[in-house]
Amino acid sequence: MRHCARVNGGKRLEHEPDRSALRLAVAAFIVPAIILTAPPALAAFDCTGVTPASNTTLMSVPVVTGLSKRPLFVASPPGDTRRLFVVEQGGFIRIKRRGDPPGAFSTFLDISARVQAAPTLDEMGLLGFAFDPDYGANGAFYVNYTEGPVTGPWFTVVARYLVSGDPDVADPNSEERILRIGQPESNHNGGMLAFGPDGYLYIFTGDGGGGGDQHGTCGNGQSRTTLLGKLLRIDVRGTAPVSRPPDCGGAAGTYMIPADNPFAAGPGGDCDEIWAYGLRNPWRPAFDPGTGDLYIADVGQNCWEEINYASSLSLGGENYGWRMMEATHCYNIGQPGCNPPPATCSGVPPCQDPSFTDPIAEYGHGIGCSITGGFVYRGCLMPNLAGVYFYGDYCAGFIKSLRVVGGAATDPRDWTAQLNPGQTLTNSLTSFGVDEEGEPYIVDRKGTVSRILPPMADLEVAGRNTTAPLLLSSATWTWEDLAYDTMAPVSQYRVYRGTPGGTFTCIFTTPTPQWAGGDPASPGTGQLFAYVVTAVGPSGQETKGGEPPVNLLPGTCP
Repeated sequence: MRHCARVNGGKRLEHEPDRSALRLAVAAFIVPAIILTAPPALAAFDCTGVTPASNTTLMSVPVVTGLSKRPLFVASPPGDTRRLFVVEQGGFIRIKRRGDPPGAFSTFLDISARVQAAPTLDEMGLLGFAFDPDYGANGAFYVNYTEGPVTGPWFTVVARYLVSGDPDVADPNSEERILRIGQPESNHNGGMLAFGPDGYLYIFTGDGGGGGDQHGTCGNGQSRTTLLGKLLRIDVRGTAPVSRPPDCGGAAGTYMIPADNPFAAGPGGDCDEIWAYGLRNPWRPAFDPGTGDLYIADVGQNCWEEINYASSLSLGGENYGWRMMEATHCYNIGQPGCNPPPATCSGVPPCQDPSFTDPIAEYGHGIGCSITGGFVYRGCLMPNLAGVYFYGDYCAGFIKSLRVVGGAATDPRDWTAQLNPGQTLTNSLTSFGVDEEGEPYIVDRKGTVSRILPPMADLEVAGRNTTAPLLLSSATWTWEDLAYDTMAPVSQYRVYRGTPGGTFTCIFTTPTPQWAGGDPASPGTGQLFAYVVTAVGPSGQETKGGEPPVNLLPGTCP
């Protein structure tokens, strides 16, 4: 399996040897040419040389362990397939390098002294992190954190930082504050940052907290004169062809506002920064890297969790209904029950008004209590999942998925038994993340990041250079380091020898992806040896022998 790397403007950002099933044919006199056909590339990632798995089941493998400051997000810089960056709520960003043991990581940024993350203020802390799309050139990244004393007042801070001369260490003194928003309560801070397909920074804010969106005449979510309970869209890179200065963010804001924001009419009235509104506490929204569509998981009040959706063709201005609605149901502050009578508030649309944008999916608190938004899969390894949106629930620890077809949710699936078999994610499923190969991760508040993978039986081992067939005279036979490429643990590799179309017998095992000297045996004149390499995990499960699968003879390996 070769690493797949994100494509930027049609240019490959990283080159690795091609992958195909390792079937090395060795003849006495002539080695036949091997013709490889790569699967078609998806929009967001270069899949050249990646042999896809035909899996219908999944597994999760811990790849980072021992995190002690409440991890809640994971990402990778553009084009970087060798490092994972893990955000911890306590004010730290850690780096996990591919190939290192799960417990080995380093500190990229420590702003714990600036961040309010007291255990008694459980929804505050370092909450958001996004790399500048030009990170490789400018070294800029953005964070969203809360500040203020334990007793308040509290503020949300969106700031830009720069990497230092060491690519594994950020400059803690490089902070440039972009935006500062007052928070009336300690909860409902939102916190997600994401660059959209248009290159603008999207900031997701909660309603200010306190329960029931109690601040303001009709709540913050429905007020277009506050930045709380919103999706904000700003230009922090100077790329907008026409822009306006900060509006509700104040004169101290160091950003511009794209002129095509739906409420960008200049100072006074509606906040120009707003792209969409009517949100309670959006937790882990995600753009589909293949289409640009937006998914917003919004945490509910007492009864309902919801998933909102906006097509990439959206011009903004969506009103997702809070606090007049909780998902598709009426909400009435102070009224008990999950279907109270509609509330009225002057100047705000009533419950079920057609101007509201309903969620594409919802679920009640009988099965969960706090939705955790996920990702749309567009990676190379599991094409059967292309376009599937994954999400979970912090309290219940379940992991589920759906597809959006024609703007409607379809194909619901529950992956909990496969991805959380021990129910270890109960009250700790804080986030998901995707790396620069398009492959997904689960973030556990208790200190673990796990990768989502096909089972070992659906994976393959590949040759390191399948364009030049491996000869017996080679000093060292090498093949794919499956443990490095997938981050799944490998106990041993097995080399099988056989004849094309026949059975294959295990002739060699090794814990490393190489065989110094190779097979000492030689085929007779006019005969042919063929070889297949597999990997075996700690549980004894073995990878397959290519497509179509070869006949691996059961028996004891040397």
